[in-house]
Amino acid sequence: MSTEPILYDVAVIGSGPGGYVAAIKATQLGLKVALIEKYAKFGGTCLHWGCIPTKALLLNADLYEKALNGKEFGILYKDINLDFRLVKARKDKIVKKLAMGTDFLMKKNKVVTFRGKGTITGPGVIQVEGETVQEVRARNIVVATGSEAKLFPGIALDGQCLLTNKEILDLDGIPRSLLVIGAGAVGIEFASIFSRVGTDVTVVEMLPRILPVEDHEISEELKKILGKKRMKLLTDARLDNLQVQDGRAHATVTLPGGEVKTIITEKALIAVGRRPVSEGIGLEKLRVATTKGFIPVDERMETNVPGIFAIGDVVPTQQLAHLASHEGMLAMRHIAGESTEPINYDLVPNCTYCSPEVASVGLTENKARDRGYDVVTSKFPFAAIGKATILGENEGFVKFVCDRKYQEILGIHMIGPHVTELVAEATALIGLEATAADACHLIHAHPTVSEGIMEAAHAIYGAAIHL
Repeated sequence: MSTEPILYDVAVIGSGPGGYVAAIKATQLGLKVALIEKYAKFGGTCLHWGCIPTKALLLNADLYEKALNGKEFGILYKDINLDFRLVKARKDKIVKKLAMGTDFLMKKNKVVTFRGKGTITGPGVIQVEGETVQEVRARNIVVATGSEAKLFPGIALDGQCLLTNKEILDLDGIPRSLLVIGAGAVGIEFASIFSRVGTDVTVVEMLPRILPVEDHEISEELKKILGKKRMKLLTDARLDNLQVQDGRAHATVTLPGGEVKTIITEKALIAVGRRPVSEGIGLEKLRVATTKGFIPVDERMETNVPGIFAIGDVVPTQQLAHLASHEGMLAMRHIAGESTEPINYDLVPNCTYCSPEVASVGLTENKARDRGYDVVTSKFPFAAIGKATILGENEGFVKFVCDRKYQEILGIHMIGPHVTELVAEATALIGLEATAADACHLIHAHPTVSEGIMEAAHAIYGAAIHL
């Protein structure tokens, strides 16, 4: 007798923070779900080559920097050394532990998993090519194939000298010099890691400022602070050529005003953005629309083809792990027949885990003006916050962007200690349509760095307490 193939309610292609979270949510909603992953381990770029390993390295850089400045805290060392082999080993241990945790969650939630490359071969049909070829059938398909590093045409990576975020995580030692091409979150985080452990770092950015998606005052403050830490930041600069000569990276860059500069470094990191991974998965067979590789979706994450959904980096929204997770949960709620609310993309927090940290949510000052708001802003420096001084991290500030008429909070932008944690409060304030007065009335514990949010709210009314 022939056995009828299992018909799943939904099949998810890709197990990053969008895909695996979507699969868990599906089982919680009573759906029968299959999860397909081409790599040996679940977790995607975020877990293996992105969010998690980079933050582990950033913590090492933080600790090493503090150790070098131990005298300020009355802690004296005879000798301080950084063993990068141990640094890398700890990073790998963390990744392995969290990957095992993801495997456990799949088993706990009874997610049926398939290892191999998933290709859509027809309506509701996915061919999985792994050790064997299997066929998965589902009423709905969620594409969560993520993104990969964008490269320059004509520049070939060698994995030794010219690197992306993947290869740089496998370095066995600290490079003496590093060229970082691109000053978005990825570029700035790696620049922050290596500059603090002794690497001579140069960052080249073609746009007028670093972290270009952030509020202009945040970008300017970060450039000033990093410049004081001897990081070389070249903005409004065009990369004309990049090649390997004698085992070193040779770059030619045109600076504002036309000056041409040659930069020679031991390693070069290409961090100019990420491109969606949407080719070769069979989208064209069902005529799923794409635009420059991205898959357009509606407010329920459904493509132009009913029953085909897409989430995460492969759709034209912010390429952030936490957003991918929420998009996945939204798609599953819709598939399960629940009523859904569209995601408010103004409420997606951005975080850059450099030193000092940068975090923001809501509209920048310029975007608020572009939308027609009559804007009022305030800033409060962490230098006036007691806890920041105790931490020895009192650079930066909190900036409020508000509507002038009612002082409704439109955006909160921060640079300073632990702001990637503070942004949760900022997100709640804006999500609840709070005014600056509402934030003033919230009692913040003392001494904490969160007092910076309260003080910045007071400052909208010209009434900051400690300034």
